[in-house]
Amino acid sequence: MSLADGNLPLLIPPNPVNQDLDIMRLPTMTLADLTADDEYESGARILVVLKGLVFDVTGMKEAFSPRGLFEFYPKNDITYALAKGSVSELDARVGGESGLTDREKENLERWFTIFKNRFEIIGKTDQVDQGLYSN
Repeated sequence: MSLADGNLPLLIPPNPVNQDLDIMRLPTMTLADLTADDEYESGARILVVLKGLVFDVTGMKEAFSPRGLFEFYPKNDITYALAKGSVSELDARVGGESGLTDREKENLERWFTIFKNRFEIIGKTDQVDQGLYSN
């Protein structure tokens, strides 16, 4: 499956969240903070970072758990991987937007829109752009 077109119509159920969100009031987290929620069977949250924001993707546990399509995404900054349309472990560990082409940046924006409209934002990293999120 290619993620390069930024579409996941069947994998992401509609679930509007993040209404009236002030990201600057969210707790600042690091990737190390995300590793605390590591036990899939225990009901712990599954967290990822995208464009400096921490998303709770627990609602799609099967896709983000071991052997799922996005098994390497949890506990990582998946910005680079989504922009590239990749589900590889190496790309899931790169993080950030460095080295992306204009097309990849456009793809990233589509993915960011999907994530902010579907998953709860529970935190931010020190890499977040203060003007990034607007309703």
